[in-house]
Amino acid sequence: MADGQWGNCKGCRHFASHNAQPSEDETSRCMQPDLSEFELEVSGNSGCNAYEARAGMGTPATYHEPAPSVH
Repeated sequence: MADGQWGNCKGCRHFASHNAQPSEDETSRCMQPDLSEFELEVSGNSGCNAYEARAGMGTPATYHEPAPSVH
């Protein structure tokens, strides 16, 4: 899977929600072709680098890839 644009799942076309405007705490399957085989259940507030804007959502709000944890 190539690195793409980061964004939250609630605004991604691969978030299998039936709601036109999914919420941050809604959970649904991720249907991104390279990930769907894993049957991932993600929240609307989750994010990844396979983001593609949902129809009618436009570009996502500014989102920055999370910084790595320092232990």
